[in-house]
Amino acid sequence: MDKAAIYHRPASEMAYMTDNDHYQLQLKTKHQDIARVRVIYGPPQTLMTHEGKLVSWEYETSEMHLRLQNGVYDVWSIELPIPKMRKLKYAFHLLDKNGDEVLYDANLSQKYTPKALERVTGFVTAYLGYDENATVPKWVQKMVWYRLMPDRFANNDKKRDPKDILEWGAEADKAKFFGGDLQGIIDNLDYIQSLGINGLYLTPIFDAYSNHKFDTIDYYEIDPEFGTKEKFKELVEALHQRGMKLMLDVTCDHLSDFSLQWQDVRKYGARSSFAKWFLIEQFPVRYVPTESPDYAERLTYEALNNNPHMPKVDLENPEVQEYFGNILTYWTRNFGIDAWSIADSNEIPTSFKLYLSERLKKVAPEIYLLGNTVANKAEQDQVFAGTNAINVRDLIEQTFIERTIAPTELAYALNEHQLRARPTELFASLLAADSPKTARILAKCDDNVQLLRAVIAFMFMQPETPSILYGTEKGLLAGTEAALQPCMDWKETEKSSEMQRFIKKLIAARAKYGDVLTVGSFEWGPCSNQHAYLSFSRNLGEKKIFAIFNLGYGSIKIVLPKNSKLLLGQNLVEQDQRLGQYGFAIIAL
Repeated sequence: MDKAAIYHRPASEMAYMTDNDHYQLQLKTKHQDIARVRVIYGPPQTLMTHEGKLVSWEYETSEMHLRLQNGVYDVWSIELPIPKMRKLKYAFHLLDKNGDEVLYDANLSQKYTPKALERVTGFVTAYLGYDENATVPKWVQKMVWYRLMPDRFANNDKKRDPKDILEWGAEADKAKFFGGDLQGIIDNLDYIQSLGINGLYLTPIFDAYSNHKFDTIDYYEIDPEFGTKEKFKELVEALHQRGMKLMLDVTCDHLSDFSLQWQDVRKYGARSSFAKWFLIEQFPVRYVPTESPDYAERLTYEALNNNPHMPKVDLENPEVQEYFGNILTYWTRNFGIDAWSIADSNEIPTSFKLYLSERLKKVAPEIYLLGNTVANKAEQDQVFAGTNAINVRDLIEQTFIERTIAPTELAYALNEHQLRARPTELFASLLAADSPKTARILAKCDDNVQLLRAVIAFMFMQPETPSILYGTEKGLLAGTEAALQPCMDWKETEKSSEMQRFIKKLIAARAKYGDVLTVGSFEWGPCSNQHAYLSFSRNLGEKKIFAIFNLGYGSIKIVLPKNSKLLLGQNLVEQDQRLGQYGFAIIAL
């Protein structure tokens, strides 16, 4: 037994509350070194009795299960009940394949004996107070989101069209509109739901000047080009009647330079009642423009990505906190919003996140808060339920599309990612192949639909919640940023019909095996850098899924187990038992 490889870190992603009644433990050991792990646990004993004698520790034992495996280490996991006294003492009993036994706790890694157990120090938690922020709504585990931009989806309310709108299907222009609206979304809910989607994720819908609406002017008004509050209420009710959820995108770290608050600062300078709302170094506020209207130099105030039109606010300021808290509470209470995607969450202080979470959960205990960031190294959020898993998306793209990461390196990197996060943080995070602010995934695949399907299928097999950008199921190629995303192509072609059939099957598999994919174990199977393929299995109880992906240029031999069921596959020649280029097979065992 390799004792040096045994590792557990208390009060971390390896030991934490999953909800107010349960505590999750994880233990790391050398790969295939340990046969079984038992956790020994119970409330800490009182040190002395009234006779002056030590009280023996009353404990229980439970078997841990393998959560992650690769060629380097194994991760064992278990969820324990929290004792009534709200404190927990625990230790680990490890058994290797040779019959050796070790008792591992906070102080020692020693030979397991009844006497050693009697004197074990254990790991002891602090008082486990009730924490409403620790709870992830259970409904999140079953979601597949469809993200769309209202201006680009469907124009069904012509009377709201802005002047000089682009013809539907024309090339996008940063300063122009296609006229999409809320009525267009309502009229196409049958289509969205037919894909198997159960969550609608909208980019900002509040009053703004741009076509993408990320530069909100008035958070209390629906942009008139989209519709009215009554029409928005109709959309929410139509979704809920279908058993679907709604998530809205909102920015809280900055305001538009057209906002009343910033205009007041420009007019009155340091005398403005909103002067302390913003992060201003010097008055009057000014900047030096560049060739790009969205980038400036020598700003006398902080702005998002040096965009002079997006002055950053001080979210440590109680007045600013209350301002945004009132906004999100208003829409949540009066319109039944199920979830909020908080843009640029890596720019937001923890104090504001806690304030926002506490306020909203008083109104809607099952509210879902997503920390949406474009940071390349997105870390797990300590307050919001999850983040957008940009790091996972980048790893997959670099392996499947760019070919700069080898399959075994991807396997190791994904295991490290999963080890550093709580299982609830994983399935509460969003894994999107593309977003309004990125190039389309099909464009990254150089219009190779087979490669696109392999990438998306692999993403759907990960623990994170999948998200599809409108039009991905139609084969949309154009679009590199929010203002230049194309309008939805409603014409049916052989290419789009084939993609829709694939998406429907993939979502159906995700729905049927969602519990396995979100909280089941993850074990890597054969992976080869030389032949460029990887495989893994996902297990939960009696359910098991095996998946293999061929990233190489040639075919590989594959033998499907007897009595297995092919859920989804591509370039699989069963009679020849070969898996071709970009081929994959997802099998239920």
